[in-house]
Amino acid sequence: MKITREAKIGLFAVICIAVLFWGVNFLKGKNVFSRTNIYYAVYNRVDGLKPTNDVLLSGFKVGLVKDIKFEQGQTGRLIVTILVEKKYSIPRNSVLKLISSDIMGGKALRLDVTANDTFHEAGDTLKASIETGLLDQLVFEMVPIKEKAESLMGGLETTLDIISKVFNEQNRDNLDQSFVSLKNSLDNIDNLLGQLNVMLTDEDGKLLKIVSNVHYISQNLKDHSEDFDLIIKNFSSISDSLAQSNLARTLAQTDSAMLSLNAIVTKINRGEGSMGMLINNDTLYTNLENAAQNLELLLYDMKINPKRYINISLFDFSRTKYQKEKK
Repeated sequence: MKITREAKIGLFAVICIAVLFWGVNFLKGKNVFSRTNIYYAVYNRVDGLKPTNDVLLSGFKVGLVKDIKFEQGQTGRLIVTILVEKKYSIPRNSVLKLISSDIMGGKALRLDVTANDTFHEAGDTLKASIETGLLDQLVFEMVPIKEKAESLMGGLETTLDIISKVFNEQNRDNLDQSFVSLKNSLDNIDNLLGQLNVMLTDEDGKLLKIVSNVHYISQNLKDHSEDFDLIIKNFSSISDSLAQSNLARTLAQTDSAMLSLNAIVTKINRGEGSMGMLINNDTLYTNLENAAQNLELLLYDMKINPKRYINISLFDFSRTKYQKEKK
């Protein structure tokens, strides 16, 4: 039987279409010649999971993701359809976990199986969970750091603005002068500490002598503490004796006497009374002074001419002589 040219072209086209279909599915990760079972899983989020992503069992690819769509009823959950080769049975209570397949954030589904005698049938819905990967955990931990960094950058910007306003040309000059003054102050403190060190270490230093004297005084006070106690006791006895004596009345009487004496002195100064007149009368003082002078002259004359005042002769021999001397 002879095959016509048209039949050959048609057969070739079918083969090409089949190869193209197989190639496209192969590139998508599908193997149209393998026998698979369909399973489902429901997730609240898929974090970048896409169709044709791998389904892994103990790190080995046993299937792929066929489809992802939202659950009916606007629940916000996602139904993920997977294809698993029939030769791999899935025990019940196994978990289909969404994981990160690489450090770049690629996603995959991992079957965490548990030992069980019963297995899921095709079309069952598997338990679903999401594993926090290293990158996801890092991103999760980086979120608060990012927020803090943004807040810090805002504060830093404000701080830099304040610094730019504070450190203008005039303030920079003042700051330079302040540093110079601070350096001078530190130098003075250094010199003072050096002098103090000399005063403390030098045997002839005044400070060392002062400390020595203070120590000597304190030691004497310590050695004579018993004497001080006796003095305090004696002073206490004296104070008790003074308290028992009628010291207040004595002081009151003394004060009264002083007031009386002050009144007398005041009257004398005013010239009141005999004593006041005697002290303050100038005429009396003058007369007394003249009388004293006359008495002195009289005594002097009696010493020079005693015969004028003592006459024991029966005859007046000296009368004529006195008269002559008088003349």
